[in-house]
Amino acid sequence: MREKFKGILLIFLVMCSMGLTYRLWFGRPPLEEGTAPRYEYAYFTPLPPLSEVVRPKEIIFCGGEKPHLYRRGEEEYRRLWSRGRRTLAQVLDPEKMKRCSSEELEAAREKAAFKLVYAFDPPFPLEFSSERLATTGVDARVITFLWGKDSRAIFMEGNEIYGLPLPEEAWSQDEFLPTAVKPGLQLPPVLVLNVVDEQAGETGCNSFETAETPGETGSLSLGIAGNAGTAQGESYEIRVSGEIFIEEEGLTAAEIMLEKEDLQREELVKAFFLDLSMARRIEEKDGAFYYTNGEKGLRIYTSGLVEFTAPRLDSSLQQRMPYSQALQKGIENLSLYGGCPPSAYLCAARNSGNGYRLSWCQVTDGLVWVGENAGCEIVLNEQGVTFYRRNFPVAGAEIAARRPFRPYEDALRQAVCLYWDKLPGKKATLLSLRPVYYLTAGKNGQAVPAWAVDFAETGVIYLHWSTLKPL
Repeated sequence: MREKFKGILLIFLVMCSMGLTYRLWFGRPPLEEGTAPRYEYAYFTPLPPLSEVVRPKEIIFCGGEKPHLYRRGEEEYRRLWSRGRRTLAQVLDPEKMKRCSSEELEAAREKAAFKLVYAFDPPFPLEFSSERLATTGVDARVITFLWGKDSRAIFMEGNEIYGLPLPEEAWSQDEFLPTAVKPGLQLPPVLVLNVVDEQAGETGCNSFETAETPGETGSLSLGIAGNAGTAQGESYEIRVSGEIFIEEEGLTAAEIMLEKEDLQREELVKAFFLDLSMARRIEEKDGAFYYTNGEKGLRIYTSGLVEFTAPRLDSSLQQRMPYSQALQKGIENLSLYGGCPPSAYLCAARNSGNGYRLSWCQVTDGLVWVGENAGCEIVLNEQGVTFYRRNFPVAGAEIAARRPFRPYEDALRQAVCLYWDKLPGKKATLLSLRPVYYLTAGKNGQAVPAWAVDFAETGVIYLHWSTLKPL
């Protein structure tokens, strides 16, 4: 009897050892897999409609001598996008959409008298406009409305090109014509910079000229100071990647004081931790508060910056999440964890292998806010959010009177003068050129207007909008 009892006890101890070993190796399920509390759906801000999750990077209207450019945050941009998405929801039908070649699209563009282009970055899932397209999986980078005297059509460009005729009953030309004039220009595919060896000015650069007709090669005459180490008569070839549009005139801005976002700290902590009794709070020397339950951590800085990590949810073995699902989960988590400000736009989305990395940025008067830790970044997978960083300062008063941006030609000139030694073979690829607000670091942060010049060889260069000094 005694030996039998020992045998049973030994079996029990072995089973306990196996159970504890399994728990040690594989851990316990994340708290998020438990019963969701009532405040799970207590979003800081309401969820936007799906058609507003991804909005165009810019809208271009062509119907005359010059194109017109409208950027995020502008009133005319909002009106044109509102009309465009309503039309898409009304007419998109997978049975009527047909695949088209690039030649067919180009022929339709040449034939059309008017063209309204919605350029997206990141791409826009067409299923967000109509449930009828839920199974198509079409993500559009460009949506173009073309119309003339006798024809109307929509073209959607993604991995493939789709075309769709516009029925007359769903069309009102007046609603698609801009009510605000904002002329712009398109940079030519190639800019040739002729270098002249001479002493000149504070920046060491002289003025230059460029061809005005899109599609042609522009010739830029550039002067660099003699101590720059360049030989007289050398030239730089700048290739323009894709289509880059710039405002022709009237672009003004001023430095803006920044104020800390007023976050409800206790409510924010409750959104991240289902059981507050399991979260330990630590006040750090710099005044930041750190919350952790051993599996994830939340740090709230005195500046308003919020960072959250959940390493246990970060796994390369996750099932791949569809792009449209990642966007939906992303906006849900942004609305749940602090809310989505009215000025925030989704500005980047990419598959990082074990999940999606989504970024939101703020926009004021069409200018994107950029800088270290600016905006919000979320990394998520099927299990949940693995990383979250949020910094949405509030725009305060303008520091001084608004002043015009220096011409974009001056910004290109200054960028080449500063980084000519990093352009191998005296060639460069211009990925983007845009006016932005650059957020300075420090206790008294400011949003400084700037030109963002992005060469493939140098990365992004931020230049003060008035002095063109590097920021």
